[in-house]
Amino acid sequence: MTAVPADLAAPGLSERLEALRHLCAASGARQRRGVNLHLHTNYSFSSFRSPCEAVWQAVEEGLAALGINDHYAVDGHDEFRKACSIAGIPATFSMEAVGMDRDLEARGLLVNDPGNPGRVYLSAKGVTRYPQEGRGGAAELAGLRAALEKRNREMTAKVADVFEARLGSSGPSWQDVEGLTPAGNTTERHIAKAVCLRLESIAGSAEDVPGLVEKLCEVAPEKTDSSSLQGLIRSRLLKAGGSCYVEESAQAFLSFEEMRRMFLEFGAIPTYPALMNPVTDFEQDPVAMLDSLESRGWIALEVIPFRNTRERLAALMDEARKRHWPVFAGSEHNTPDPKPLLDRFSLDQDFEDWFTRSAHVLLGHQAEAAAGRPGFVGRDGTPSIGSARERFEHFEAAARFQ
Repeated sequence: MTAVPADLAAPGLSERLEALRHLCAASGARQRRGVNLHLHTNYSFSSFRSPCEAVWQAVEEGLAALGINDHYAVDGHDEFRKACSIAGIPATFSMEAVGMDRDLEARGLLVNDPGNPGRVYLSAKGVTRYPQEGRGGAAELAGLRAALEKRNREMTAKVADVFEARLGSSGPSWQDVEGLTPAGNTTERHIAKAVCLRLESIAGSAEDVPGLVEKLCEVAPEKTDSSSLQGLIRSRLLKAGGSCYVEESAQAFLSFEEMRRMFLEFGAIPTYPALMNPVTDFEQDPVAMLDSLESRGWIALEVIPFRNTRERLAALMDEARKRHWPVFAGSEHNTPDPKPLLDRFSLDQDFEDWFTRSAHVLLGHQAEAAAGRPGFVGRDGTPSIGSARERFEHFEAAARFQ
């Protein structure tokens, strides 16, 4: 990848879009192949400084389709839509949130979070409606964000206390943390990044930062790049057992069914992100897992392929094909590390075709909804076409792309 132009992170949207327009005009036509439908931007946390920057990387890598999928946020959809239009890349619009199955939590069973029983990452794929602010799904989403913000404020205050106790200096302020994301949608990762930035301002030079991290975290860093230091700060200070950890409140979670209803209000396909590696209790048997999901009204999957082994990914994909369930593939990019948009399995002959066909399905869902016709599932979550095969093929055909 070439160096990313600074203009793609300019403060103004019009400036970013204009910079992207010039870059795309100069890049020339190229063959497109591969899809990435799960991409975080700076509207949650990402290595990308703007949605425009993410789209430009997709242009450089020649992707055939791209999808935004921020945590708890649809704020980046407008810029992403405009950027993809400039680039001529078919775009999908999604959102991710974390739910809780209290029964599985009580039984100590893991779903797709390998460290927290009962916790489950879920995606709203293909958002086609934006509920009125303060009502229904929008109010539920705002409630989740408010609960998470309260927690992040409390952790930031604890970080400030640790700075005073261990470094004799003030820590990052809440304004420092909140300023790292344009819509104030903060995460633990923003706190860790703000800590690193504050340490850089305290240190006399970049070489002094790891020493300050060691004093703050009370352990010597094994790696001294910024990404690794942020990871160490998260694990030592912000994760469970850390001196600044604050447990999420009950208000920070919806149940499986509540999350499904909220996603449906956004006109999206409720989708289960399969972890598959490491193997959790819920995902140990792909057949039983899909049976359980279907009984709950979830009939679409997504995967982050690079996390998987070929064997586990193949077992899941085989079962999804038998049932004609779409499997949406992506990379997340929710860490400070820049990396390619396609991984070792994205263009694999065993997986690429279904990933691409599933992308057609999601684009078809968005296109049909935009035309005023039923999407992949109705407002109540009932599949719009009874036959799974006919449903898949209908929406696949609704938005073919080359």
